[in-house]
Amino acid sequence: CMRGDIKDAVLLDRIFADHKIDFVYHLAAYAAEGLSHFVRSFNYRTNLVGSVELLNQAVKHKVGCFVFTSSIAVYGSINDLSQMQNPVRSLATSGAKAKHVSERGGLSETDPPAPEDPYGIAKYAFELDLHAARELFGIDFVVFRPHNVYGPHQNMFDKYRNVVGIFFNQ
Repeated sequence: CMRGDIKDAVLLDRIFADHKIDFVYHLAAYAAEGLSHFVRSFNYRTNLVGSVELLNQAVKHKVGCFVFTSSIAVYGSINDLSQMQNPVRSLATSGAKAKHVSERGGLSETDPPAPEDPYGIAKYAFELDLHAARELFGIDFVVFRPHNVYGPHQNMFDKYRNVVGIFFNQ
């Protein structure tokens, strides 16, 4: 087990240099979507800059595939259940004719991202950087956009993004 800071480029370089890494599974994040407006700098340093530091090493050390855990937050407020049930909530972010959730039966991964908070913005910005890295350096990647995650130090009282906490606190 290794402990360190995802923003520490020297540590990451040493880890990549000391080990033959074929796949990166990037799960690290400060997942406090609702608080991200109040900790903007911390959010961007951790969730965007830290991710970029990890990608830089993956490119430098020719990793085969970068697997990134993004977030449903890249879609904006449509990930709020109350909005999912709102038949007039539009998914359109451009001048295109709006399709409503009720017409299509829910959110789809093909819906255009429209992040509304710094957490979602950071996650989506890094997704865009992965595309750029593939074009420039040929690194392969996979992006997951889960709605709920769980793990140590999570906020067990977040009523919107924490199904484990909801069940635990009932």
